[in-house]
Amino acid sequence: MKKLLLGLVFIFLSCAQNQKQEAKEPQPEVNYIYDATYLDNFKIGNPELVLKVQEMHQNIIKKDYEMAGSYLADNVVFNLEDGSVIEGKESCMKFMVEGYSSVEIQDYNVAVNFAVTGDNGDEWVLLWDSGTIVTETGEATTFNWMEAFQFENGKIIIMNQFSKTRQN
Repeated sequence: MKKLLLGLVFIFLSCAQNQKQEAKEPQPEVNYIYDATYLDNFKIGNPELVLKVQEMHQNIIKKDYEMAGSYLADNVVFNLEDGSVIEGKESCMKFMVEGYSSVEIQDYNVAVNFAVTGDNGDEWVLLWDSGTIVTETGEATTFNWMEAFQFENGKIIIMNQFSKTRQN
């Protein structure tokens, strides 16, 4: 699995480098079967936003929720893996504290993280990560997560999260 993810990262980075080199030449128009309803065109975005997402995760793992919350806008929305939605910084902070205070996150690993900026100016950080959640009773479950964080004025305004348990 690790080799597969590393291979995908290598391919992505190679393609990004080739795209950068080929950007000087006009690209042929592609007639997609399905039109995107949101970001049809984007470019690699601000790497400082990736660092903010990493710092937020680091603070969650260290249980420094006040610092983790400093990355959230007052009007933040969490779209969670179970389909539920949490709105507002206070509610999202409560969710983080209640959800992570009684567990430990171990073996946290980032497979892919990069920032993109849409042709409309929207800024996102896309993150594929994994870790093991250990409960107070010692029960451990390893997860793969896919998360997308939308930023506005340097703060997270939307987080979309998907997860899947992983067999070790």
